[in-house]
Amino acid sequence: MGVNDREIYEEIAPALMRYATALVGPDHSHDVVSTVMVRALGHSGGLAGLDAPKTYLMKAVLNQAIGMKRQRARRQTYPMATVPDVGLSEVQVGNVEDLVMDLPPQQRAAAYLVFFLEHTPTEAAELMGTRPGTVRRYLHLARRKLQEALDE
Repeated sequence: MGVNDREIYEEIAPALMRYATALVGPDHSHDVVSTVMVRALGHSGGLAGLDAPKTYLMKAVLNQAIGMKRQRARRQTYPMATVPDVGLSEVQVGNVEDLVMDLPPQQRAAAYLVFFLEHTPTEAAELMGTRPGTVRRYLHLARRKLQEALDE
């Protein structure tokens, strides 16, 4: 008897939640994982029908996080005139986590997978559905942005 959807989910869920939390924060991670799971289970064959369920779901979490960021950007309704023009030089760096959460989702995903989960860029690329060179580029951009913010 093969593995069923529930067994696959129970094995992968903790990693998916940590990944989603790293990408969108703890307030939205459950929404991201829930949305991804509903979509994955809605396909014929469910999770058990996938060749590599973890890889598929990690890519799906990243894509959902990117989509969520786009939706939030479109929903901002305040007039641009009321937004202060604040450059990085004026930012008071109080919390590295806040800086990391300000990174674009792809950079945040690469940093989380490589620095926190200790995957190689090649492994991270597979989980993100991209090439290793792209992951290295995301890491470079993330480091540069964080370094600039911390130098200010």
